[in-house]
Amino acid sequence: MSAAVAAAAAAALRRRSSSNSTASDGLYTQYYPSLSLPKMPLRQPPLFSRYETQKRQDWNNFRQYFRTHFPKLSLARCSGENVVEFLSYLDGFGQTKIHAATCSNSGHRYPADICCDCPTRQPWTSLNALIGRLKVAFVENGGNPVTNPFNAVDVKAYLIDVKDSQS
Repeated sequence: MSAAVAAAAAAALRRRSSSNSTASDGLYTQYYPSLSLPKMPLRQPPLFSRYETQKRQDWNNFRQYFRTHFPKLSLARCSGENVVEFLSYLDGFGQTKIHAATCSNSGHRYPADICCDCPTRQPWTSLNALIGRLKVAFVENGGNPVTNPFNAVDVKAYLIDVKDSQS
């Protein structure tokens, strides 16, 4: 008799778990089957962190710049002067206004004339972060840490000049 009770309990448990699975599919699916949504797979975490993705993108941009550079340069022959050229090239895409001393907006936190002719440059903080990522990327891609062109005196002097001009 105990075997019959156990079999009945197991059958009841099976029925309850199968009825719960339809409830978990959605409340309306049993009445409106056309509204049932396909089961979505769980979202996978990104393979690379945001920093790693940005570092790889910056490295590819730097390499692309040197592929189109005339005369062509290899990364082994890259110097601090070449890195400063690259940073100057990037300044052309900047969005931070650097007001000249003669500009009426110079020294004002909220300028009155937003249409002045002062040049736009990359913010110093962005260039500093870019150089930091490129230093690491250079070493990770087989560069010698001792001869890292992103650690050159020319690059440091350029960053100091940019910082001073934007302060």
